[in-house]
Amino acid sequence: MADRYRALNPYHWLGQPATAQGTIPAAAGRVSTGIRVKRVFLFNGSASTVAACLAGLFPDSAWEFGAWVDGTTTLTDDTADAQSAATNDAAINTTTINDGHIIGCDYPFGLVSYDMTTATVGAALAGVLEYWNGAWTGLVAAQMLVDIPRSAGTQWAAGELIVMFDPPADWAKGGTGTGVNANRYNLRYRSSAAGTTAGLARRIYVGVPITSFGTITTKAEATRQYTEDGIEIPQGVVRIGCAANLAVGTVSTVVGSGLEFVF
Repeated sequence: MADRYRALNPYHWLGQPATAQGTIPAAAGRVSTGIRVKRVFLFNGSASTVAACLAGLFPDSAWEFGAWVDGTTTLTDDTADAQSAATNDAAINTTTINDGHIIGCDYPFGLVSYDMTTATVGAALAGVLEYWNGAWTGLVAAQMLVDIPRSAGTQWAAGELIVMFDPPADWAKGGTGTGVNANRYNLRYRSSAAGTTAGLARRIYVGVPITSFGTITTKAEATRQYTEDGIEIPQGVVRIGCAANLAVGTVSTVVGSGLEFVF
């Protein structure tokens, strides 16, 4: 007999729960153990078209975060700060061109929640996002469900800012640079044009779109049905919920989504 899980989500994904390291936010959804999803319903209750996904959360133990200095091609581990509740302790970038950060995970991922507590400033600020497939390879805007603040002058604003994409099929573990973990899937953000104030986050969470919808129009529902056996939850996922946002990473628009899945 099939079971159902229903939830309303007033956040982009998790909100700003600022949990301690190793603590799973309540907004992350249902425990994923033993589930095979047979049908997914996602409802867009916001006033704009959004990209959305059935979202899987990875535990803190599965990922790391570090500050990237491009001039010395060096990564300095800052995982403890990225996974703590302290304000302004995880730097997204610096005021130097091509500096940024790297997230490394045990599993291919494609969903990141940044709890931004200091917004970037800079009319010229721009960014690039790269993954490793034997070389650092750019993820262009067309590959993104919810993009980074990419174009000149688009800021990492204060609040919950999410980035969402389906993990590339050719993503490989490793990456060049001192301190880059050769045994994890690494994602690198760099400020391709520098700003005047660096962005700082209080907390970061990492997950993966289990199934994604590129566009759901306002006040509409998207449905996806699978075979009787359902789809397997990706390895490492500990909670299942939903995430939604405009195509460009922003915290300026309220998003309300509804989720129901049958398992």
